[in-house]
Amino acid sequence: MKINRRILILFPLLICAALVQQAFAQNEFKPKTIFLIRHAEKEDEPRQDPPLKKEGVARSQELARLLSGAGIKAIYTSQFARTKQTAEPLAAKLGLTATTISLKSNPSNPRQIAEESTADVVNKILEGAGENVLLVGHSNSIPDVIKMLGGDVVPTIDERKFDDLFVVTVYAKGKAKVTQMKYGAE
Repeated sequence: MKINRRILILFPLLICAALVQQAFAQNEFKPKTIFLIRHAEKEDEPRQDPPLKKEGVARSQELARLLSGAGIKAIYTSQFARTKQTAEPLAAKLGLTATTISLKSNPSNPRQIAEESTADVVNKILEGAGENVLLVGHSNSIPDVIKMLGGDVVPTIDERKFDDLFVVTVYAKGKAKVTQMKYGAE
């Protein structure tokens, strides 16, 4: 069997070119920082979509003060008033309009967010390569988003707490470093 000499010479070059192309593709990923919070304190009204109470409004103003210099280029909220109202002061300060992403419940467990809905949120967050974003969500949505982003630590959020601020740095596809902080006017 006679092997074509050109193939023997070109094959290693093609392998090297493929490896270099793969390395460049990996290097094209731009790190992204996502700030994730649960909405601020809401009224205890027995209605489906309660607004923020006075403490929640104060917390949302503190969030605007805290993150105004963080280079945020996009803000995402759920469809509920409490998340939108939490984001409003920062959006106004930065001259941004918050984008609403509707969350859908898991049909088998209404307290849980559907996986497809979480994937929609994550895809929206990752759209702007290298841009910092804020996501205002809920105690039952933020942990799943962090997990799907590749977070090294997936938190549990206490239903009675509103002061958690998660800073998630996505440094490679599916790999992220999570830092948990506290903020607010307490």
